[in-house]
Amino acid sequence: MLRKEDHRIEALTLANNVVGKHLAKKPDQPNVWCGEISSTSDENKACFLEAMIGWYESNKRSYPWREQADPYIILLSEVMLQQTNADRVLLVYQRLTQKYPNIRALAKSELEDLRVILKPLGLNYRASRLKKMAEKIVVEYNEEIPNSVVGLLALPGVGRYIANAVACFAYGKRVALIDVNVVRLYQRVVGFTSQKARPREDSTLWEFAEKMMPETHFKEFNLALIDFSASICTFRKPQCAKCPVSNICLSYIKGSKSNGNQG
Repeated sequence: MLRKEDHRIEALTLANNVVGKHLAKKPDQPNVWCGEISSTSDENKACFLEAMIGWYESNKRSYPWREQADPYIILLSEVMLQQTNADRVLLVYQRLTQKYPNIRALAKSELEDLRVILKPLGLNYRASRLKKMAEKIVVEYNEEIPNSVVGLLALPGVGRYIANAVACFAYGKRVALIDVNVVRLYQRVVGFTSQKARPREDSTLWEFAEKMMPETHFKEFNLALIDFSASICTFRKPQCAKCPVSNICLSYIKGSKSNGNQG
């Protein structure tokens, strides 16, 4: 568990070494919160990191797959979590991992059996993708889950988010995670806007997210963003009163000013 002092040291490290190298602002881009070099913006970045990791230490959600270091279990859970609420995955996780405890067992699974187990999660293609993924890993990777983002992206049905999640949580890689919830968080806090129909596929946002990553504790930081955006910075009725970064959140500040509340 991180000590409070670790949070502060990490925050200062971020301001000086990580995101101090700002994203170059292009002429056609809006003025983004972290897009300017100044002592204030560096302090905001440090504050954001310190607040997220500190909040996570006290409020992190507990799921069995987060207690695992097995790349197979982490890959399996990330596929199950795709477009699905984590609490729903809990209902399937134990049954699936007990029936298919390793990648070879999953590769040999009967597709219909797999579909029955995964049905509560939705996405009918999830079962076939998992089976094809397992078969490829057994045949082409000697039953070893790829340990690089490039290798993971070569697997059937694996996109950038799942590849980065497995690389970070299973192999300790310093990579960012962007899903619809994290997109919303950055849109509100830093004012990021995208011209893409699917902002989570915006390369500029991914570049920004990579710049925001701390030098250490990046697993905790990624999990903090996931949990915070799912429980505090929610799509409907965000809990701004409980937000530790409301003082630097552009959306909250603009809302307060428009309501005549400067505090």
